[in-house]
Amino acid sequence: NNTAKSYFTSWEKKEAGYGTKSARVGTDSKLPFGHCRLGLQRAVDPVVSPSGHIYSKEAIYEYLLAKQEELAKMRAAWEKEQQEKATEEAFKASEEEQAKIQQFIKDQESVSRKRKNPSQEKKDVMKKFLYAPKKAGEIMQDPKSKEEKQKDLQRTSFWLPEFTPAAKKQKVEAPPKRPPSPFSRRPLRLKDLVPIKLKVLEGTSGREAKFVCQVSGKQITYQDTVFLRNTGVVMLKKCYDELAKPTMTCPVTGKKFKKKHAILIKNDGTGFASTGNVIAKQWGEALMN
Repeated sequence: NNTAKSYFTSWEKKEAGYGTKSARVGTDSKLPFGHCRLGLQRAVDPVVSPSGHIYSKEAIYEYLLAKQEELAKMRAAWEKEQQEKATEEAFKASEEEQAKIQQFIKDQESVSRKRKNPSQEKKDVMKKFLYAPKKAGEIMQDPKSKEEKQKDLQRTSFWLPEFTPAAKKQKVEAPPKRPPSPFSRRPLRLKDLVPIKLKVLEGTSGREAKFVCQVSGKQITYQDTVFLRNTGVVMLKKCYDELAKPTMTCPVTGKKFKKKHAILIKNDGTGFASTGNVIAKQWGEALMN
């Protein structure tokens, strides 16, 4: 604080690095159409997921392989925990059964003693008076057992090493059967990935290649785009709504398609607020005055 005030202003907090920082994301920060969502470069051998994301074939295959290995380790740990849990439950059930048997034997022995000694009940009733002091100044005996005394000590002297609580074993969650998609987080299989052929704009190639709609021939930048998985045609959503959807026929191949065959390609939009979220935020530590 380089002022005479006794508190920090909003500007001073921001300059000191406290609080949430936000910045507007421009068009240059958006991923262009036809680029891999994982490699952030032009997709090589592009494939489309059911959620409409474009990936390079090699990148998405490496991702799924790595996730499969992670799931295998998680599944082995989960199965091991389940076996330990089953063994522990069986041991606990055996202990409970043994305790019932011992209690039954103890009850039978007490019944037999009562039959031999009828005055035992009277002695049990008068037992509570045995610990009363008989004379003034005599110390009364403590009727509590050793276990009860240890519990009292644990409650009042919990800082002792023998009473320090141990960390509980974390429960391992059951892993999913299939690896999740990198963005939609839904289960993703290799056969769910569909190859896509993008038409390159004339005069462009390599990393600077641009792509066009196969129906109208217009360049695809950040417009909504639809891919027909059964025909392999990529078109602007406007062409899809006006030419393909009314008759459910592909304008290029003339083949019929169903609604499930149409996949809306995901895009990042532009730097205009109407196209989506254009504000990036970084959460920081708050400073209290």
